[in-house]
Amino acid sequence: MLTLPRKFLLMAVVACLLAIPYSAQADMQDDFFRAIQSGEIKQTIDHMRPELVKEIDQPVFQAWMNAINERLGGMQSIKPTGLEIKQTPNGTMRTTSAMITFDKGTASSSLTTLGGKLIAFNITSDQLGDDWFQGPTSTDLYQQLGRTFIERFLKGETDEAYAMCHEALQEVIDRDAFQQMINIVQGESGALKSVTFRESKMDITEDDGQNLMLNFDIVSEKGTATCEIKVQFVGMKGHLLGFQFE
Repeated sequence: MLTLPRKFLLMAVVACLLAIPYSAQADMQDDFFRAIQSGEIKQTIDHMRPELVKEIDQPVFQAWMNAINERLGGMQSIKPTGLEIKQTPNGTMRTTSAMITFDKGTASSSLTTLGGKLIAFNITSDQLGDDWFQGPTSTDLYQQLGRTFIERFLKGETDEAYAMCHEALQEVIDRDAFQQMINIVQGESGALKSVTFRESKMDITEDDGQNLMLNFDIVSEKGTATCEIKVQFVGMKGHLLGFQFE
């Protein structure tokens, strides 16, 4: 019978313990990127916690997934590069990093999970670049945002309409000034009859960022008007950052 030295046995146990988390982090990265490569947004969103889902507009996230697949191609391999584990009041938080090799290049990936679900991710790649976002895959979400805002504004639902504005816009227009705008526009238009989406266009500039401009036609008691809604994209979410009634 072969007897192994105690030191060798301890080293073998440590090696096994280390292999477990590194295997887990490789699986985490593999699951996330395979979901991205599927092109199916639901499959990818299913890996996320609700608080992360709230910070992502699906038409923007779909555009990002499409850019990953188009510019990087198919995934070839995953090389884990780091693992950090923290205990929080809400459970175990794990941040795993890895280098992902694709057909057309590489990407550095950092994923943070809580309770086995993603709460944050950061993917960088020279091949992906900073110009991957040229607009959401669909404007339906922002059409509804604009229509709802206009309806609330013209119906005098001040608190609800004001709450839809991004904090940056609220810093420029306080609630009292916002109320005055509502009073003026309501006085000129009368009761609202209909709001119809007409067209949209992306406006991307170095100075003003990535903006979706949406135009609506308005029919009211006293005639017709138009409204342009400005949605600015920060991260993977669009925010109502401007409006103009004419």
